[in-house]
Amino acid sequence: MKKLQITSVEHPQRAERGFGLIEIVISMLLLGTLAVAFLPLLIISLRSSERNSTVATATQMLDQELVLVRTAGDTCLALTAYGSSPSVPATSDGRGTSYQRAHTVASCPSSAASYPRTVSVTVTVSISAPGQTYTPVTATTLVYLRVP
Repeated sequence: MKKLQITSVEHPQRAERGFGLIEIVISMLLLGTLAVAFLPLLIISLRSSERNSTVATATQMLDQELVLVRTAGDTCLALTAYGSSPSVPATSDGRGTSYQRAHTVASCPSSAASYPRTVSVTVTVSISAPGQTYTPVTATTLVYLRVP
């Protein structure tokens, strides 16, 4: 009886092992293209964040001014004194943005029979930044005036 002898067939070594230089260059090109595609989104996000921060700062200043309106008093004399007081000087933040506060008080009625009533007070914070334009942040409130 003859025995069958099994021999292994050796495959010739492949010339392609691992990543080649061309594959690496192509993958870097694709990653670079993706990075450039996301760059406008990043720039828009940063500008939007800066704008939101500026408007939030102006809104905080507006709120501070409304607190001053509430603490001014509930008589026509006190409210008129607040309205004729000079505005707070302009303030700037670290980015060079300037904030200017202003307030306007409606005239009080001269007749004592018109009381009690409300008087309108408008507070505005104007924003000026180099190279950008902003709409002023404005709030109007009614102050209840008691009988003098």
